[in-house]
Amino acid sequence: MPGKLSRYAQILRFVLRYRRAGIFRQEDPGEAPSAADDPERFVADLERLGPAFIKLGQALSGRPDLVNVSYLTALEKIQDDVDPVPVQDIRETIRHELGDEPERIFLRFDDQPLAAGSLAQVHAVTLRDGVDAAVKVRRPGIEQRIRTDLHILERIAQGFQRHTNMGRRYGAVQWIDELRRSLLNELDFLAEAAYMRQFAGQLEGYPRLYVPAVHEKYCSGGVLTMTRVHGDKLRFGAPLPVSEAVATEQAGQLLCAYIDQVFLHGLVHVDPHPGNLVHTTDDRLALLDFGMIAGIAPVTRRTLLKVLLFASEGDGDSVARLCERLFVELPEADLVGYRRAVGDAVLRYAVTHGEATLEMGRLLLSLTTIGAQYGLRPPAELSLLGRAMLNLEPALRYLAPTLPTRELISANLRRLLVQELRPKASPAEYGIVALDARRALLDAPEQVTRILQTLADNRMRFRIDGLEESHLIENLQKIANRIATGVIAAALFIAGAMLDRSEHGIHDTLPMVMYIAGAVMGAGLLLSSLRRDRSPNDDGR
Repeated sequence: MPGKLSRYAQILRFVLRYRRAGIFRQEDPGEAPSAADDPERFVADLERLGPAFIKLGQALSGRPDLVNVSYLTALEKIQDDVDPVPVQDIRETIRHELGDEPERIFLRFDDQPLAAGSLAQVHAVTLRDGVDAAVKVRRPGIEQRIRTDLHILERIAQGFQRHTNMGRRYGAVQWIDELRRSLLNELDFLAEAAYMRQFAGQLEGYPRLYVPAVHEKYCSGGVLTMTRVHGDKLRFGAPLPVSEAVATEQAGQLLCAYIDQVFLHGLVHVDPHPGNLVHTTDDRLALLDFGMIAGIAPVTRRTLLKVLLFASEGDGDSVARLCERLFVELPEADLVGYRRAVGDAVLRYAVTHGEATLEMGRLLLSLTTIGAQYGLRPPAELSLLGRAMLNLEPALRYLAPTLPTRELISANLRRLLVQELRPKASPAEYGIVALDARRALLDAPEQVTRILQTLADNRMRFRIDGLEESHLIENLQKIANRIATGVIAAALFIAGAMLDRSEHGIHDTLPMVMYIAGAVMGAGLLLSSLRRDRSPNDDGR
C-alpha cells in the first residue's frame, strides 16, 4: 500500500506540473500556457513514469485532433527502448514460464539482448532442431505495475471527463479503457502468438509480406518464441536495400493488406511504424510486434466501408449520416453544424488526396475531431484506425514515393463492396437466416391476430413525436390562453350591457368597470397578436 500511495503522489505531481502546459487543443485558445510549457521535458518526464505512460504518449502521438502541434512533434520521438533487464532475471522468467533452464530448453541462448522495450526483452536463441529464433520475455513485475498505473489513469480520466468539456466529448474514460485492453493484450504473449498465426494466414495472398512463424512449444503467457527475422529495419533517408520494382510491390501489397485488415478481417495491426517493418534477405517485408491489435465489429466495418466510398465521391451528407450512427450523441450535439463541417472535410478529402499520399488516416481523425467539437463522441477504434493509417504513410512513401494510393484504395474498396454483395457460402449464415425466417413465419399469424383484435376493439393509437416538441406545446398553450382571454373579454362586455339595461336599480359604476376591463383585455389581445403573430418573412429570415 505505501508503494501505491507513493506512485499516486508521483503521478499527481506530474499531472499538476503539466495541467496548464498547453498540451491539449483548448476550447479557449486565448488561455495562456504555464511556465511548464516545454514539450521535450514533458516527453522525458512521461518516459520516466514507465511503460503505461510511454504507451499513453505513443497513443497521443497519433492524435493530431487532440494534441497541440508542438507536443505532437515531441511525442512522435517518444522512445520505447529502455535499459535492459539483468539476464539473470530473464533466465528466471524463462525458468518459471517454461519449466527449465534456457540451456536445457534451447540449443543456444544468447545473454546479450537483441532489443529491450518497456514491456519485454528479446534474446537470440537456437532451437533444438537448429532453427534460428528469437525469444521475447516479459519484464519481471511489469504486469502488476501496469495494472496499478492503469487504475490511477482511470481515476484521472474520470475526473477529466466529469469536469471538462474536452474529456466528456472525447470520452476520456472510454479512451483509457481502450488503452487498458491494448496494454493487457500486449502482456499476454499467448494472445500475441494467436494473432501472429492468424495474420500469417491472412497474408498468404501477399507473397512480398511475411509474418514470422511461432514455435508454440516454447510459448507461454510471458514468453513468445518465433523464427528470427534476418534483415534491415526501414530507415528513412537510407538507400533501399531492394530494387525499386520490389519495393513498389511491397508497398502496394502492404497497403492492400491493411485495407483487408480494416474492412474484411476486422483485426488491425495498429503499430506499423518503421521499427516493426523489416526488409528480409529474401526480398520480403516482415511485420513484427503483434501486441497492439484493434478489433472492429462487422457493423462498424461495413459502415466505415460506406463512409470511405461516399467520401471518395465527395458526398459529405451521406458520410455525416453514417458517422452519426457510429458516434454517441451528447445532449449538446449540434447536428446541423456537424454535417456542415463533415461536408467541408469530405470535400477537401475528395479534391486533395492525390497519387503519392495516403489521406485515409487524416480523414478518419478529422471525423473524430469534428464529432467531438459538435457534441458527438467518437468511438475509440476510429482514432486507432486513423493512427494506424498515419503510421503506415511514411513507410509507403519510403518504399514507393509514386505509389498510386488513390487508385489502389478505390479499387480495393470496390472489390470489398462486391464481396459484401455476393451471397456468402457459409452454412452457419444460411442456417441463421433460415431460423429467422422460420421464427417470422411462426409469429406472423399471432401478430396479425393482435392487429385485427386491436382494430376491432377500437384501441388503435397513433403517436406523432413532433407533437411533443416543446415549441409546439408552448404555441398551443398561447393559443389556448388567447382564446380564454377573448372569451372573458366578451363575457365582460355582455355582462356589463345586461346590467346596464337592468331595471333593478344597479348603479352605473359596475357596468362601467366591466366595460373597461373587457376593453383592456381586448386591446391587450389585439396588440399581442399584431406584435408577435408575424410570418417568417416579416423578420427577414
